[in-house]
Amino acid sequence: MASKLRRELTLWQVVAMAAGGMIAAWMVEIKYWFELSGSGSVWALLTTGVLVIPLALVYSEMSSMLPLAGGENVWVSNAFSWDVGWFLNWALFLLYLFALPNVAYGIVTMIQYYYPLGFEQIKYMSLIMLFAWYVISNFRVGSLGQWQNVLFWSMVLVGVFVGVVFVMSPEWQYSNLTPWFPKGLPGFGAAVGILVFKYIGFDMIPQLSEEANFPRKDQWKAYMWSTLLTFVVYGLAVVANAGIVSLDWIAKVDIVDPRVADLIGQHYLAALLVTVGILGTLTTLTGFWLAAARTLYGAAEQRQLPGFLTKLNKQGQPMYANIVVVAFAVYFAVVAPPEWVEYMYTVYSFVAGLVYMMVSLAFLRLRKTRPEWDRPFKVQHGMIMGGLSFLFTIWVMLASISQISVASLKVLGGYFALGALLYAYAKYMQRVKPDEWRPVVLGPEHIERD
Repeated sequence: MASKLRRELTLWQVVAMAAGGMIAAWMVEIKYWFELSGSGSVWALLTTGVLVIPLALVYSEMSSMLPLAGGENVWVSNAFSWDVGWFLNWALFLLYLFALPNVAYGIVTMIQYYYPLGFEQIKYMSLIMLFAWYVISNFRVGSLGQWQNVLFWSMVLVGVFVGVVFVMSPEWQYSNLTPWFPKGLPGFGAAVGILVFKYIGFDMIPQLSEEANFPRKDQWKAYMWSTLLTFVVYGLAVVANAGIVSLDWIAKVDIVDPRVADLIGQHYLAALLVTVGILGTLTTLTGFWLAAARTLYGAAEQRQLPGFLTKLNKQGQPMYANIVVVAFAVYFAVVAPPEWVEYMYTVYSFVAGLVYMMVSLAFLRLRKTRPEWDRPFKVQHGMIMGGLSFLFTIWVMLASISQISVASLKVLGGYFALGALLYAYAKYMQRVKPDEWRPVVLGPEHIERD
């Protein structure tokens, strides 16, 4: 087995990493939300947040039962098979890979408030940022968690403060929020499915659960707090901006909230927002990077990928897994088109729906096949919650497919074709080196007890 990850993360550090994965670069991405459903995107965010609750409860039980790096891969492998877990893990890895260039682009786009940049310049700066974060990702996880706490909470407090200032300003009018749904029910339905993207981040929690230094029964608190904080920050941002400016105005600017602050003469708020937004969004890179590396680490522990990916550096970080992460992240940053927000959202939401669907099915199956396993947190009315979670994931996938482009489908096809080749290699190595590559499915016996 691999050398063990260090249990150093407190509950609030995990919340900061998970919510930090959700709350990032909204002042850049909010343009796309308004394009989907106008000011009604606040209701889409609320609806999605409510629909995510059964899924979050499913995740809470599963990560308390099997708090191991690799998370969803471990659960699905136990519920179905090592082979199904392999492909689930490959899809999960894509979630985190796609998030990394998305966040990097968001950070660089915020920098445009101070210095205008072309798309190619944004791309080059994003690549530099990804390489810099590769270096940072090799630091001790406890230290990263402390920095994450400070920067994340600073971003949340400033975001809420600015939203309140906007709403209290004389320029804000409730009438500006209407019509709530300029694209009608179809636009709202698509927004509900696609804006699940903004709640993707709580799935980092199982990736970090092996390093969590708090009781397993409290896992649910990390899911619920991160989801609630996400809705508060994003919902307030939608209402605050839409009450001052029109959809046409939003469509023409590069970065929304700071430009609105300039419009109402609050230039200090614009500078504060951009600065804190950049620093806070940097923490998002940390969370997604850690999660990506741990999907590889967990897969290697189950001998789905080469064992060298479990090797840790002196700081307790999976050193070779981090190299693989930066290589893939750079590739997806290079191939991203100018319409990178739409590109990221649709692919990301579809793959998330696929991962969440398999987790929901694994939850239902393990309730039947492994009722004796210890569940420090157990969902009430579990079969109903699992069923609701499953139905929601189907909706997410259908909504994402309705908006996805042919170019994005090609990216997905190429990625999973590569996955099929790596899977074939793993099966080949099982025949050639059966002792080294004998399949392992991690279970309760591999858990370090509280």
